[in-house]
This record gives sequence, C-alpha cells and structure tokens, in this order.
Amino acid sequence: MSLTNKTRVLIIGGTGFIGSNFVYRFLELGYDVHLLVRLESNFWRIKPIQNKLKIHYVDLTNSKEVDDCIKHVLPQLILNFVAYGAYQSKQQDIKLTIDTNLLGTINLINACSRIKFDCFIQTGSSSEYGIKNLPMKETDILQPMNLYGITKAAATMYCQYLSRTLDLPIVIMRPFAVYGYFEDKDRLIPTVIKSYLTNTALNLSSPYFVRDFIFIEDIIDAYLKAIENIKAVKGEIFNLGTGKQTQIAQLVSIVKRLIQSSLEPTYGKVAASQLEPEMWVADISKISKVLNWQPKYDLESGLKKDIEWFKKNLILYG
Repeated sequence: MSLTNKTRVLIIGGTGFIGSNFVYRFLELGYDVHLLVRLESNFWRIKPIQNKLKIHYVDLTNSKEVDDCIKHVLPQLILNFVAYGAYQSKQQDIKLTIDTNLLGTINLINACSRIKFDCFIQTGSSSEYGIKNLPMKETDILQPMNLYGITKAAATMYCQYLSRTLDLPIVIMRPFAVYGYFEDKDRLIPTVIKSYLTNTALNLSSPYFVRDFIFIEDIIDAYLKAIENIKAVKGEIFNLGTGKQTQIAQLVSIVKRLIQSSLEPTYGKVAASQLEPEMWVADISKISKVLNWQPKYDLESGLKKDIEWFKKNLILYG
C-alpha cells in the first residue's frame, strides 16, 4: 500500500514503549493518527504531541465497543502493540494476560474484518518460541514457557487463520529484545544507561544471560517495509532481530565505555524473573529475503543513539 498524509492509522498500544515510537514517526510523516487506549492509560510518552492525535477510549474486551470504534474510525492501517505479561517479575495477572493479548486481539481483528482496510500488523513476541538450541525460525514449533508466550502465540494463530480464510491483509511481526526511546525505566537498558549517566549503583542479575537486542528504529523500518509490500506478505510471520545474541555483561561494557564511566556493575543482586536460556537469537533470513530488510544498527551504534536520547530526556526517568 502507499501511505499518504490522508492515510488513517489506528495504533493500539500507542502509549507504550514500541507503540509510542510509531506514533511519533507517523505524525512526522503527516498521517492521520488515531489511538485506541484504555481509560487508565498513562500518556507520559506522548504528552508533547497528545493534542495532535485522535484518541478513542475503548475496552478491548468489549466486542461492541471495539466494533463501534472501528466502524467510526474506518482505519486503513492498523498496528496492534498491546501486550501484558512480558515483564514476568511484575505482570502476573492471569485474566489480564488472556484478556489483553488474546481476547482483545480477537475482538480487534474481528471488528476490522467487517470493514475494508489496507493493512493490519499484529505484534507477536519471540516468547512464542520458548527455549530453542538454535536460532529461532518462523517455521519452528511453538513451545512457549509462560502464559504471556502462550497468549501471544494463540493471537498469532488466530490472525493467520483469519488472513488465510478471509484473504485479509494481515502480517505478524515477532520482535526480539527491542530497545530504544521511551523504554520502561525498569527494563535492563534504561537501568544501565541511567546508572552510568547518574553514577549510581548498578545491581544486576547474571552477566551471562543472553538476548538478541534490536534497536527501535530498525523495528519501525521493518514495519514500514511490510506495509509497503502487504499484498506480497499477507498471512506471513517475520522475526525482527539482528541475528546476533549478546551477553548482558557485553552490553553493560559497551554502555560503560560509551559514557566513559568508571562505575562497576554488581551482579547477582537481582533474581531472574524467568527461566533463562543459553540461546535467544533470531533467524532473520526470511525477512531479509522476502522484504530485503536488514538492521541498520549494530548494538554499539544503536546504544550510542539511545544514550544521546537519554541524556536529553533523563527527567522522564526520575
């Protein structure tokens, strides 16, 4: 599809980390941006641009409310970033996990199926795979290790099912460890950057845990490529990572060097919030081949941009 400044974009989860970055990008591009949010949503990420958005308060578990909103907005592009349960240490409400990740997505995609739209992107998760001993491929058997992964996997399958049976332009993205602007302050990279910028104690779990860290700007580029080529990729699933995994100690070392700090981290002070695998890395050969997408940022160049952003926005993380 071709995006123009008349394109109506509906973002679900637009007050969250990943979603808010898309809100800023689409506004920069001049699109008509709508947000579907909960009454209790926190707007701290998008407060400076809130008056430029059209905001709709909807309970995703209420199918009629969702249906009415979709019929009113008639979005051409729908991006679903809503999620609950990814932060295992503090998000353990079973009903809320199911309602947010699965029931809400079902209601949303059902409502969209009753209108004509150009593209729907469902944001899945690498947690759908579970633990693997090789780089994770889109064709792997899904063996999620927690309820979050289970509900995200079920939502993926429902979206694929509707795309194939009703010939709908839906695509599923599976981001790995996304980092960048407006991350939650309790996450690893904001914690590390803030500690080094403020020279305060840095207490972490294990230096050996691994992730495939992918910068938010690369995520946005991948979504835009999928949107532009939706007719060729509808019904498909794509991993979004770098294809390289990094130990926590390596990441900390990069941040320390970029900030030129002498502060030493202390490991073993924080308990792991989930079972940690020895391998957690994306196979990105499919998206590379089909959409000609490769991440532009390696970990150091992405962290460098992230640190510069944090320096300007540290007040948000007080």
